[in-house]
This record gives sequence, C-alpha cells and structure tokens, in this order.
Amino acid sequence: MRRIALFVCALAACGGGNGSGTPDAAVGVTTDNCTYEPMPANANSGGTVTAGALMAGAGERVIGAPIGSAMGGYGARAGFLGATTQIVDSRRVAIAGVWIPSIGVETAPRAKALALSAGGETIVIVKVDAIFMYEGLLFDLEQRLGDQYHGKILITASHSHSAWSQFTGHGALKVGAGELRDTVYTAFLDAMEGAAKDAIGSMRPAKIGFYDDDNFDPTDQITRDRRGENDQLPGGNHKDIHLHLIRVDGTDDKPIAVVPIYGVHGTLLGESNSFASTDSIGGMERVVQEQFDSPVVVMHLQSAGADTSPAGHGGLDCNNKPGKPGDPCFDWLTAEGHGRAAAPTIMAGWTAAGASMKTSIELEMITRSVELGPKPETFTIRNGALAYAPFQLDRTADGVIMDGDVLKSPVDEFNAPVGAALCEKQDTAVFPAGQMPGTDGLVPYSSCVRIDTAAEVLGEALKIKFDVDANHPLCSTTRTTISAIRIGDHVVGTLPGEVSVLLADLARTNSPVDAAHTIVVGYAQGHVGYMLRPEDWVLGGYEPSVTFWGPLEAEYLEEKLAALWPLAMTPAREDGAAGGTDKLASAKTSDDLPKDDPAPNAGTVPSSIPSETFVRTGMPAQAQPDAQIARVSGIATFVFIGDDPLSGTPQVTLQQETAPNVYMDVTRRSGRTVSDGDVLVYYTPSPLVRGSGPQTHVWVVEWQAVPWLGEPGLDTLADRASVPTGKYRFHVVGHNWTLDSSPFTVVPGGLGGSADRTGQNVTGTITLDAPKGYRLLDMNLASNRPVPYGSQMLSLTFTSGSTTLVTGTTTSDASGNWAYSHPLTQSADHVTVTDQHGNSITLALPPT
Repeated sequence: MRRIALFVCALAACGGGNGSGTPDAAVGVTTDNCTYEPMPANANSGGTVTAGALMAGAGERVIGAPIGSAMGGYGARAGFLGATTQIVDSRRVAIAGVWIPSIGVETAPRAKALALSAGGETIVIVKVDAIFMYEGLLFDLEQRLGDQYHGKILITASHSHSAWSQFTGHGALKVGAGELRDTVYTAFLDAMEGAAKDAIGSMRPAKIGFYDDDNFDPTDQITRDRRGENDQLPGGNHKDIHLHLIRVDGTDDKPIAVVPIYGVHGTLLGESNSFASTDSIGGMERVVQEQFDSPVVVMHLQSAGADTSPAGHGGLDCNNKPGKPGDPCFDWLTAEGHGRAAAPTIMAGWTAAGASMKTSIELEMITRSVELGPKPETFTIRNGALAYAPFQLDRTADGVIMDGDVLKSPVDEFNAPVGAALCEKQDTAVFPAGQMPGTDGLVPYSSCVRIDTAAEVLGEALKIKFDVDANHPLCSTTRTTISAIRIGDHVVGTLPGEVSVLLADLARTNSPVDAAHTIVVGYAQGHVGYMLRPEDWVLGGYEPSVTFWGPLEAEYLEEKLAALWPLAMTPAREDGAAGGTDKLASAKTSDDLPKDDPAPNAGTVPSSIPSETFVRTGMPAQAQPDAQIARVSGIATFVFIGDDPLSGTPQVTLQQETAPNVYMDVTRRSGRTVSDGDVLVYYTPSPLVRGSGPQTHVWVVEWQAVPWLGEPGLDTLADRASVPTGKYRFHVVGHNWTLDSSPFTVVPGGLGGSADRTGQNVTGTITLDAPKGYRLLDMNLASNRPVPYGSQMLSLTFTSGSTTLVTGTTTSDASGNWAYSHPLTQSADHVTVTDQHGNSITLALPPT
C-alpha cells in the first residue's frame, strides 16, 4: 500500500487520544476481544515423504466483484478528503462507502491456481489479483475444498494497486482498502474456489522444471529499486535481482502453467485510475500467455516486492488526451509495454527450465499459525540478542537507537501496548496524543502513532469499525500464517507481507538448501504490511509506516519460517500446525446495499444517452458504434442499459463476421476470447447519486481498432495497422439477457505523415496517428501522438490532378522516414503512400 500517511496528515487537526485516557504501566493488555479457533492439523500428516509420479492442473477465473467497489493501495482514494488528483464525476456508490468508487474494467482481476500432486500429497497454489492477502480467505477456501486441504493451500496476491480491495477483515489494512463487504469477499472466495477446483479437476500426468537467475534484469528494463533509504546498508542498494521460474508441462509436452517468481510493485497506474486493472503483473502475464497456442496459465508470484518498482514502457501525452480537461489520463498501455519488455526474459527462463524436467518428485506442504502481538517478548530475535523493552507508557525512551551497526537492545523506543503505525520521517506524530513517550526527534519512532489513538480518529473519518482500544489490540494484528513447501529439491517459503530484499536474502541464508533452490514468496497467506529488517526499518521512509509491531516484527517472522522450513525437507510428514498457535477466526459481515433487480430496461439500447454518462473520449453522438471504424485511429463505442453492478458486470466480447450475418467470438493465439484488456467497460449510474427510486444503469464498451493482444502473426508493434478489415460487433451477456451492437466495419486508415522534395528527390515521413487511442503503439513514445511507422514496405503513387505520373516502392526506416527519386515526380502535386496492409494516405507535395 502507498501513501496512507498522506491523507492521515490531513486529519491531524481532528485531535486524538483514547476515550479512557492514557493507560499507565499497571494497565494490562488482553486479547479477550478476539475470537480464536484451533488451527486444524495439516492434512496428510504422518508417514513418510516419498517420490511419486507428478500430476498437475491449472485454472483461472475472473473475480466477479461489482464495479463501484473500492480499489486498494492508495489512501488518497478515500474520497472524503478529495485527495486523489482527478475524479470523473460526483457519483456515490453505497458499496464503496467514503472511498472513490471504481467506474469500469480495463483488465479484469483474476484468481489463478496450480495444483500439484505426487507421492500421496496434493497442494494448491492460488494467486489473486489484489493489493494483499487476507488469511480469512485461506481458511475459508480450505473449508470449501475439504479437510484434505488443511495446510495444503498457498494463497498470494499480485499487489495490483488497481484491483478490488473490500475483501479484507484486517482492521488496520482497511485504511488502504475500504470497509469489508460480503459481496466482494464472496466474489474473491468464489473465484479462488473455482480456479482451485478447475486446477484439481484438470490434473493429468505432468513434469516440472525450475530456472534460477540471481542477476535478473540488470539493465532495469522490467523492474527497478524503489527504496533508497536503505542504500547505505550492505546489500540494500538494489532491487530484487532473483528470478525463479517454475515450468509445468504435461507428459505429452503440452504446457500447463508458467510460474515466474520475482518482486515487483503493481503501481504503473496511479491513484487517479478508477478502472479495475491487473497493472504491471497482469501486463506481463497477458503477453507471456500469448506466446502459446493453448490457454496456458501464466501465474506470477511475488517475492521481494517491497524494494522493487515496475518499469513501464510507452505512455500518453496527457496534455493531448481526449475528454474533458479535468479527466484522468488513463495510461493503461504502460502495463502492456511492461509485459512486452518482460516477455523475452520470462520465455528464456521457461526454455531453460525445460532442459531438465522431472516426472517424479517429493512433495510436502506444512502450514502454521504464528502469534504476533501484543506481548513484547514475543518479538525477541537473534537468539535473544535483540528484544523490546516492556511496553510501559510511563517510561521515556533513552534516545539511543543504534549500538554500532545493529540496534541497541532492548529497544525501548518502540513502546506501543497495542501496536503502532504511520512511522515515517517526521519529528513528531501526526496525532500527538498517540506518540510514543520520549521519542521527539527520534525518527522514525517520533512519527509513529499508537493504533488505538489512530483508530479513534480514522474510524470516524473512514466509517470503519476498529476492534481496538488502549487495552485491546486490533485482533487482526495478533496472528498470521506461514507455510513451507518442498517440491523435489526446491523449497518454497511464504512470508505474509511486502518482503524487502534484505529480509529475503536473510531467508535464503537460513534455508535448508542453497539459494538457487530456495524460493521466497511474499504477499502470501496473510498480510502484516512491509517486512523490513530492524536496521532497515529504523532508516524510515514510507515503508515503516505500514507496519504494526515495529522494527522486530518482520525478522521475527523470518525466524519462524526458518524454523518451519527444515520440516518440509525431512523424510517425515510433520504437522506444521502442532508447533504454532490458534488461528484468528475469519471476519464475518453482511451487506445491506440497495440493488435494482431487475434493473429498469436492462438489455436495451437507449434512444438518448443520459447526460451523466462518462466516456473517456467524451459523450458519444449516438449509442451504436459508427458504421465505419478506421484502423489504429478508430474507436468503436457502444452504449446500452444494463444491470445493477451488484447483479454482475456484463461480459463483453468482440465478434467478427465469418459468413453473411454470422458472427463468432474473436480469439487470441492462446484460444482465449477477446474481451478485457482490449475492450474497455465503463459504468455510470443515472442519476449519479441514488435517491428513493431505482437508477438507470448505463454501460459503455469501447474498442480501438488495432490488433488484439495475441492476434496470430500480427502481434508485434510493427503490426499495429494490420487488424483485419471487415465487419465486427460487440456481444454482451448480462443477467438473464444478451445484446448485440449494430455491426461496424473496420476499414483501412490510421496513417499520417508529410512529404517534401528537392528536384526529383522526394522525402517523407509516415506515422501512425491515434489521438484518442488507449492501446500501445510504441515502447518509448506517447501513443496518442504521431508515432513513427518504421521498417515498412511502402507503395508510392505520384499524381498531378487526377493523372498518375509514376509509381514506385520504398521502405521506411526505424524513424518512419522514406525517400524516392524519379524525374517525373517533379511534376506531381501529391503522393499517395500505401503500406503492405492497404492503409493509405495522400500527402501534398510543395511546388517545385
């Protein structure tokens, strides 16, 4: 999560303090407000781990959370502050509460799953497009799949900052995610269950291979370092440079899954983006999955993402964007650019992993619930060398943070009986009543706010119910979950948060196998915020602000993993739960949200478009698409009345005419239908704010006439002007209804340029022009400005009036420049330039 503290600062004037006054040292802290449940024994415990024939399957499902739900990761989306820079309109949607509601889908967040079975053990790895993970989903998914999956499921998040977020019952993390809604939680759980069951149900004889690269992306084409505060520490001056890749194929050599594992934030799209998106991680997955001729599941797993940002490629000129001046600049195409930059490296790893694949492996997974706060002695680490002093609010810190290169022990500056957060770089806390005693000027301790104080202010402002006070911690900060998996001679360990490079390096050092065979997966099984080593945490910056038990928490959890890891590598099948503690019960909620079912006029095309309707390019002139859409520059837009989003998002696919009046779904190379990622879906309620009666639910779909991602043979940026001509339409499936748009014909077009001459020598430039476009045209230049149309075979026709004087051919260079020489060109007043796909533009020639 990012910049929660920015909007918290705006609340500082609200005051603080807890209602019962500041507790003294004699006041005890208990967890009697929390509901714990026995951690079920890991399934399949007992016996011996033996190698067995591998079976594997994979699956994926779209997460059906409703548009209008809040998206996680940016505190500035808490709309009551107006902190986000650009909002499309004044709509208010009940499900989002005070958060700015989402307004559409660019790429639909998904749940993806890989099931592995060997030697009597079956495990399931589930990756979800989400800001982080909530461990309640883990235990509820285990319950849905059955007792045989207790301790055998790994859930992890992509960390997209533009994915649905109201699924978490973790009280503190709601500050960056919105209030828990059962509708969203159920959508997540349903998708995770569906993907897992698809994976389990499709298991077939398989083989597995691994690839390891400890110098991943040295030129920062894919990722880059994002935390500069720790550059002074040994090993702290770089991003996550480890790439692991797991390749799973059937024994028939048909790919099943590709699992790249490296750290990267999902932050290409900023806080003003209000469309659900899979962001950078999804961009990579989408490009890589289209390298295959069947629907292979490409499932990225996070590693040391805390220090690592994505490198975007391409962009928009936001001063030249369509729509109203105050509208956001939706640069989704940077995620596709990221994917195109990453794909060659990922595919090289996939190829290398195929060099030595095994059909028989040892497989074991163990899972444990781990105690966190509120006892300070719990966090004692380094064999007792580093610990907290007792939490006593009548004690003043001694002002000494470091003892040489390590923290001075005991740490008396972190003095928060129910935890603290918002620890950045300020000399004093934003809520002074919640500052830890005696920490003025001791950065970052000085800026920390005790959670009970912060919750009192933020709970009212954000309309969130926090189960915390001066004597009771947030229950969700008192437990978390870790797992270890043996897959042959590799070991996988999970950490429940945003893992830093230094912590991941420590985990590899403490692994029972070498670093090349050790895989650290972050954002997994739960979430405690950023996970930094103590000497990193005290350097401040944004990352320590999203932690709850101070500088020792993360390394404490790494030590718990280090203790669990070896059990996965022994011949015995241990019960990992036996060495842990009770788990926290999953948060439960129910929704009381207004819903129009059936929605008025759902499945119809309006005769007039409501004036509130938001479309990126401005209000359409009519509901149906224009009859003709030019390649590259053309935008097909369709407006219809549909369901209340709480009944589901309409499923929109692009269809092409294959015979007179016969339309079929357009498919990608992988066999997937062309829908999200190429086709945008917008939603606007009319009126924008619900009154006493039902609303009209206005939906818009939009498609730019460029080749869809994964169009066979036409999927490079050099092919952007080659989408097949002919008739197309949108096919919409709603809640108990279907609807087709009027057909529209894609025609040649999209070229721009200019020409000049000196005597018989004619020179020119040729460009692709899409001033209203949203798809990637160039890896470096703004795609809504003229982009050089390079390395193209061009046909030239020189004319004078209506008379053709001479024809010829030439080739544009990488910058779109071309040249041609012929004596007859001196009499020409125009030249028509035509590319190999039939697109033409006629350019005026200056007088001789």
